[in-house]
Amino acid sequence: MRYSVILALLVFWGSALAQDEVVEENIQIKADSTVLRSLDKDVATVDIGIEAPDHSPTRALLLSAIIPGLGQFYNKKYWKVPIVWAGLGAFAYFIKFNNERYQYYRRNLIYEVEQDPDFPNETNLDQTSLKSARDQYRRARDQVALYGILFYIVQIIDAHVDAHLIEFDVNQDLSVRFEPSLIPNYRGGSSFGLALKFNF
Repeated sequence: MRYSVILALLVFWGSALAQDEVVEENIQIKADSTVLRSLDKDVATVDIGIEAPDHSPTRALLLSAIIPGLGQFYNKKYWKVPIVWAGLGAFAYFIKFNNERYQYYRRNLIYEVEQDPDFPNETNLDQTSLKSARDQYRRARDQVALYGILFYIVQIIDAHVDAHLIEFDVNQDLSVRFEPSLIPNYRGGSSFGLALKFNF
């Protein structure tokens, strides 16, 4: 009697295991057929486009070349516009000042050379001093004019570069850190050291 109960339990347990295997196999087959059916269907693709603002670097360059500071205004860098205008205004003032002084000493040098009583020399300087003053102010005028032209070109380049950087994606996770690292050496081995890691 005991053996028959044990035998019945073994048969029952074996049939239960067999049913579990059949159920798992059916689930696996159903899962595989579902995957195959989903692969057979055409997958709808969606194009995701990133809309860049309608901002032209060439337009910024031309605007800044026509009217200094207008390219910076176009780039919405309003704080740069007064700097451009003040810089160009300062260069214009110093060009005008040095040119007036140059013309003054040049005119008096001509009066000193000609010795015309109707047009006397207004200064107490001799010809050598007048030539030196005239040349000094002419040189200063030309240098300031050259620097003014360079400033004008730089503000055009600034507007052009700023317009390019408007569309530049800057990652907010910018960091610098030291990390231990293995540094290979010329003998084929390696040594411990510190590496400077930039994350951008």
